[in-house]
Amino acid sequence: RSVKEFVQSLSDENLAYLCIGAYQSADECGAGGVIGNAGMLVAGAAGETTHRLDDIGMESLIMADGPAGLRLSTCYTLGEDGMARSAVMPFSTGLEEYMEIPEMERMKAKMEKQVEEAGENVYYQYGTAIPIDTAIAQSWNEELCGVCGDIVGSEMELFSVNLWLAPGLNIQRSPLCGRNFEYYSEDPVISGNISAAITASVQRHAGCGTTIKHYMCNNQETNRFFSNSVVNERAIREIYLKGFEICVKRAQPHALMTSYNLLNGEHTCSSKALITQVLRNEWGFEGIVMSDWRVTGSMRKNAGKYSSASAAGCVWAGNDIVMHGGDVDKDDILTALNDASHSYTLSRGDLLACAKRVCDMVELLYKR
Repeated sequence: RSVKEFVQSLSDENLAYLCIGAYQSADECGAGGVIGNAGMLVAGAAGETTHRLDDIGMESLIMADGPAGLRLSTCYTLGEDGMARSAVMPFSTGLEEYMEIPEMERMKAKMEKQVEEAGENVYYQYGTAIPIDTAIAQSWNEELCGVCGDIVGSEMELFSVNLWLAPGLNIQRSPLCGRNFEYYSEDPVISGNISAAITASVQRHAGCGTTIKHYMCNNQETNRFFSNSVVNERAIREIYLKGFEICVKRAQPHALMTSYNLLNGEHTCSSKALITQVLRNEWGFEGIVMSDWRVTGSMRKNAGKYSSASAAGCVWAGNDIVMHGGDVDKDDILTALNDASHSYTLSRGDLLACAKRVCDMVELLYKR
């Protein structure tokens, strides 16, 4: 049967699962869900789409972080259930944002014990470090971009990764921005053309796609979950959107990631204007859209001026996958169905549209 028929046969709950990447219930959440250690099938993968539909033959898309090549765990073990488990800390810094120091120490001790008990059944995987995005952009060399993209695509095939969570093409507005190494330039034309060249090279490899990010105006690291970028439409279109537009029209990346911040008072992941009207209707984007990690209310609370993003709002806007979500997200989506009192009232058609795009991408990348 067709993808459309398959999706239409699913219950509302299963449709919600498709819209929540790497769904974890309250009992399942913990250190294993930390970015860089959230993959079940590939050690160190940043996340996967849902496994809740495995029993009816729905494969999961596996995502690996970037930006300078694939960021995967170099050491891992395989459990009796066939799941890969990282045997090293996912990354050396940044965990403090999600975990207290004692919890980090317990996690490290657990991994050391895991390696000791695994004995000879310890495995290693090493990726190639390509230059950071800023250095690549300084070359002005699309042939070099093709070489770098080919390296990433080859290793995605080797490690069974479907989506690379890169390249990042936000505008470098200040030398103090903590993500400048992950972005190309202060110029949208350079950013768009360089990212398009890399995307085209990666996607020449079967089953591999890029995820351009962070859409859009993710211009600071401090308080980026709740910062509000106030920008007029001319600047948005001529500067902040232009690089994304060039990349989409030239290379059709298979995925796009929205940003943490709000834009003019609205979370980008819940902006129908950005995702449906501009990205899909104006530019003709054909891929899937996912949120940045832990942006919704299931993962992060805020007592300040702005609230967390809503999973239902993501679906309403056409943001296909909330990464990575849990019970609160599922409840939010199901509650919003035909509930006029919800901030983002959903119809089953809204759920079907997002779920179908996810299934279409699974079919494309697995080449059924």
